[in-house]
Amino acid sequence: MANTVFILGAGASKDAGVPMMGEFLDVAGDLYKRGDVGLSEVQLEFQKVFQGMASLSKAHSKADLDFQNVESIFAAFEMGKLLGGFGDYDRAGMESLVSAMRTLIVKTIEKTMRFPAKPVPPPPYDRLMQLVDFLLSKANPRQTLAFITFNYDLALDVSFSLKGLTPEYGLDSLQSLPVRGAIPLLKLHGSLNWGICPKCKFIVPLEIKNALRSTGWEPIPGTEQGRLEIGAHLKILQHCGTTCLPEPMIVPPTWNKAGYHYQVSPVWARAARELKEAENIFVIGYSLPQSDFFFKYLYGLGTVGEKILRRFWVIDPDPSGEVMSRFEALLGPGARQRFKPLKKTFKDAVSEIQKEFE
Repeated sequence: MANTVFILGAGASKDAGVPMMGEFLDVAGDLYKRGDVGLSEVQLEFQKVFQGMASLSKAHSKADLDFQNVESIFAAFEMGKLLGGFGDYDRAGMESLVSAMRTLIVKTIEKTMRFPAKPVPPPPYDRLMQLVDFLLSKANPRQTLAFITFNYDLALDVSFSLKGLTPEYGLDSLQSLPVRGAIPLLKLHGSLNWGICPKCKFIVPLEIKNALRSTGWEPIPGTEQGRLEIGAHLKILQHCGTTCLPEPMIVPPTWNKAGYHYQVSPVWARAARELKEAENIFVIGYSLPQSDFFFKYLYGLGTVGEKILRRFWVIDPDPSGEVMSRFEALLGPGARQRFKPLKKTFKDAVSEIQKEFE
């Protein structure tokens, strides 16, 4: 297990171009209106989501739902599927809506995340990789690392690959020991490069280094940047003698993830073990929403152990102080003494973290 754990939220990828949850649907809508989402069948999926949102809005007079947040809408669609439908949608219609939402999320991330034209990590992940190199090879003492992330995007996966690092996704429940030379990259809500076997439902990750060779970078005209669209290449994955589903494993951010327990629970269990053994925890760009009971219990139960926590830092530029207050309320007395709020951006906090280990 690692002694230093990084927890990443949506704010970590903001500077790389990925919209925050509260603006995600607006950005997706603009892409759709401009015709920038690609093939006609993809456009139909975007249209399906917006029609579902219009139907869902009828509930607004009787219930207070956040129609600006993509995670809230995704969760509502998922709940509608569990309940057998809502409004004019039956169960099959709800399953189609959930699938369409996944397509919208994948395409919006792929169309907005900007990579430098040269194959190097996108900012601010370039700074993070410098920190990773320092912690692994130069820090005093040397650190072992693990990453826990709520993000679907591939910024960290690609950064690992470009720097010759191997991500360990923790998908194998039989794998009790860490993979030698690999760094745990535990994606609690799934990933754009995780395919699903239609027979056994096992998650089959698409190796980023192979995807980079087969897809390449799509230049953005008039800029020195490019896009990377990997989600469309899941169809090359094979498992149980058949082709994996073309839709990635993306887990709705509902508190009840029971429908995905079989596939993703090894990842959650590994995340809990990493939290239990961590001496240093750095939270970057994750705001700990009041509705996220899943992480509160994962942290609360996962950190039960004998390991003494030395640092619990939260990096978030939120000027209101609400994010820091939520984290302080989450922590027990011992961890609260190690709590350090940093109202800084991701890239600005990297140097301060490094100073702690020089």
